[in-house]
Amino acid sequence: MKTFFKAFITTIVVILLLALAAVAGYFYFLGNEDEGKTDEAGENLQFLMLGVDSLDSKKADNARSDTIMIVNVDGKSKKVNIISIPRDTYTKIKGYKKTKINHSFKYGGSELTLDTVNNLLGTDIKYYVTVDYRFVEDVVNKIGGVTVDVPLDMKYEDPTADPPLKIDIKEGRQTLKGYDAIGFLRFRKGYKDADLGRVKAQQQFMSALLSKMKEPKTLIKAPLLLGSYINYSENNIPVKKLIKVAANMRGINTEDITTNTLPGSPKYMGGVSYFVPNEKKIKVMLLEYNFK
Repeated sequence: MKTFFKAFITTIVVILLLALAAVAGYFYFLGNEDEGKTDEAGENLQFLMLGVDSLDSKKADNARSDTIMIVNVDGKSKKVNIISIPRDTYTKIKGYKKTKINHSFKYGGSELTLDTVNNLLGTDIKYYVTVDYRFVEDVVNKIGGVTVDVPLDMKYEDPTADPPLKIDIKEGRQTLKGYDAIGFLRFRKGYKDADLGRVKAQQQFMSALLSKMKEPKTLIKAPLLLGSYINYSENNIPVKKLIKVAANMRGINTEDITTNTLPGSPKYMGGVSYFVPNEKKIKVMLLEYNFK
């Protein structure tokens, strides 16, 4: 599940923004312009995005966050900047000794993780969104699936995986519904060009997904997409605020999203592998990505 979230988190961000942009368009179409209008000032939205190793993020009391990212949605430039924080990052957690940053979710959920990230980076991020894979699965189902060219027969089963994994997808062009779409994105074995093949498959899915989300018929499903966000995430962003920011991002493409990893280096301490952050380089990156 760790590899899946790391490779797929950008997709989740894009789906989130497009789904809510569709909601904004829906309100505007109905004549409720206050809900659907864009913010001419181009308001920014910064939030912490967490992917957890539990099937239900709202019941993940003992879970640890597999993916930790800070996201800056820049309404003026129409760009999205994402910085990934390695789960093994060595840092102080309020009330606990220094340890891996992903332990903060187990100790205090999304709020303690947000506090830990802000203390680590010196930021003042106020919002968080915590999701698991079902958010993506639900959105894909509600838009009627995503059509892709499956490059090879995909067959794999691992009942011990979290969640249990069973992939059985035939080669060829077809429309994948939610469960198979997740399987398509998680599949790793058998590509002729190894991991590059998997990346290409994910990029193809992203492109097809973006096209589907922009179709006019998706607009009428906007309330359902909002339901996906509400039902399959734990968050503290006011829906009205998120919709208005997302409305500014209509037309977003994968080229508008920049991703990078927090600067630092791996280090063994006490026989345990940690990621030690580089404070000087972090300050430079935060400025470059408009987090400070």
